Amino acid sequence: MREQLIQFFSQRYGWTTDEIETAASFEELGLDSLSLYSLVTDCEEKFNIKIDTDDITEIDTPEKFIGYAMRKKNI
Repeated sequence: MREQLIQFFSQRYGWTTDEIETAASFEELGLDSLSLYSLVTDCEEKFNIKIDTDDITEIDTPEKFIGYAMRKKNI
């Protein structure tokens, strides 16, 4: 699932694997809160996961997002 998420981020936003793995925040990559919300809802649909709205503020980097999604899928 990790590689699938990285590929999804890369295709959607044009980020490189290195950018995804080292970004200090989604904001650093150019996402505002509305874009992040859109990313979350798209990932929920594509990967069949539920992301708790209370957790979104804690998921502030692509790496944290990937880890969170993998825990939700029990991977």
